[in-house]
Amino acid sequence: MSSPFISFLRRSFYIKMILVMFAISVIPLILLSAISVSVSTTTVEKQVNRLNAQLVNQVVDRIELTMNRLRELSEQYSRISSIQGALVSPSAQYFEEVVRKKDLISVLSNASAIIGNVEGLQVYSTITGEILSSADAPAALEDSPYRPLIEAYLASGKPNLFLDKHSMPELAVLDSSTYYISRVPFDLYEDLKGVLLISMSNNQYQQQIENIQLGSEGSISLLTEDGMSIATTSKLAEQEDTERVQGILRHWKELNRPNQFAAGSSIVSVKQTSTYDKWIVVSEIPSKELTSSADIIRRTVTYFLVILAVLGALCVVGFGYQLYRPLQAVKRQVDALKKGHFEARVTHFANNEIGDLGRMLNTMAVRIQDLLADLHDSEDLKRKLEIRALQSQINPHFMYNTLNTIRMFAMMKDYEKINSLMGRLVALLRYSMENFEQTVQLQQELDYLADYVGLLNMRYKCQIRLESDIEEPLRSMQIPKLSLQPLIENSVFHGVLPNKTPEGHIGVRVFTDTVQNYIVLEINDDGIGLAEAELKKLQLHLLREESTENIGLQNVWLRMKLLFGGDAQILLFSAPGEGLTIRIMLPSEAVLMKEEHHESL
Repeated sequence: MSSPFISFLRRSFYIKMILVMFAISVIPLILLSAISVSVSTTTVEKQVNRLNAQLVNQVVDRIELTMNRLRELSEQYSRISSIQGALVSPSAQYFEEVVRKKDLISVLSNASAIIGNVEGLQVYSTITGEILSSADAPAALEDSPYRPLIEAYLASGKPNLFLDKHSMPELAVLDSSTYYISRVPFDLYEDLKGVLLISMSNNQYQQQIENIQLGSEGSISLLTEDGMSIATTSKLAEQEDTERVQGILRHWKELNRPNQFAAGSSIVSVKQTSTYDKWIVVSEIPSKELTSSADIIRRTVTYFLVILAVLGALCVVGFGYQLYRPLQAVKRQVDALKKGHFEARVTHFANNEIGDLGRMLNTMAVRIQDLLADLHDSEDLKRKLEIRALQSQINPHFMYNTLNTIRMFAMMKDYEKINSLMGRLVALLRYSMENFEQTVQLQQELDYLADYVGLLNMRYKCQIRLESDIEEPLRSMQIPKLSLQPLIENSVFHGVLPNKTPEGHIGVRVFTDTVQNYIVLEINDDGIGLAEAELKKLQLHLLREESTENIGLQNVWLRMKLLFGGDAQILLFSAPGEGLTIRIMLPSEAVLMKEEHHESL
């Protein structure tokens, strides 16, 4: 017993050598690389998060400082006596009135120049109804673009009001500027004399953030409370950038407004100001922009690992070459067996357990081939027997109805019609009995139907009109023999004749459904149709594979499934008084086309 065990260990020497080389070289290197990359990436990500948060805090501090300054300026200039003095009843002297207005405009212009970063100052007098501006000519309230702003302020009832594009989105004057509006005088216990407007261009806010560098794809945006952009460093188009920030804000609110979160491959910091403006600062930094150091470490470790792995692989190949060739031969054999190529054989046998495995695979492939051949023959025979058994049910059924028709004409002693009928019957019998093929061309079946309908028209006063619409080249498609006649018979005896009309129509339509990749065979009539309950009962009956009542339709459907596979479908459409439509859908790949020359029946 010790001898086979020792022989096994000796023949497996190369396998042990590969495992040892892998264990002492590659595994420690992989672990070391993974730890190094993980630590460096984590460190860089922490630095990025901290930098992003600090950046947003700084921008928020700048915005809050600007807003507080606007509030202080508004209070300061609302208290200036020269401004309050100018907002009195108009002087009777025209010259004095002009001088007063000029002095007020001069005060506003000087204030705008001293403040520096405001766009302009405007004063509205509630007594005269005029608006005086540091940048524009005096104008009546009705003619001024500031009218909606002043009316909104007076309607608010507040001592001061901040307006941006979020406040009145439809107002064009707010698209490029923001306004801080307060009363004159500033003290609430004094009567309102006018309104002071301090405007600041959005470009001033843009200047506060445009020098912030966040890489080629990073950006920082200043938004209103509902996400409308005041200033941004994004290089995206306006519509695209709007969708981006709206998506970030939705995600921010869903996460319960955190200061920082991950969005895709970016790190996003969001903070809302605490002043009256309630603006939101959004900073988005793609991770790849600030992880270049981690990438360098990762690449260096990867290159080093690859070099060592290649050296180790060369050593393993040198030691394991004796193992490689038989192992690859067995692998090719297994792949071939997996794909169904059972004729493949292993030709190179090593003097070890892999060689034994190759010999066993060859033996197994031969055995599988034999079993598959037997199984294929058995399944083919079984299918042919099932189809013939089903087909044999049709002939007696059809012959009974046809002979009954001949018997009726014999009783009437109409020998001319009997002669004509017998000619058609001989043609039908030759088609149904002498041709032993299980499948025929569609055109042959249509020719057979023409003779069959001719027999029916000789028997009944109701004349059946058979119409066909066949898409080329589907006339040559192969279908089960005698598969359409039971469907036509079903339409005649259960649909057209009970309708008691002088003429009935039956249509045969065959076409290709390119969308679902099916070939559709459709039989329709203008008979009495079926009620909804009867239609459902018939549909459920067809789902059961045992053949009981409705032998014609059931028989046809079973033969279709046997020939075209389980993907074939049958659909029934009907309503009382609207006839019945039978639609059989056959998979296109299962349908065969066969050109055959045959004699006309």
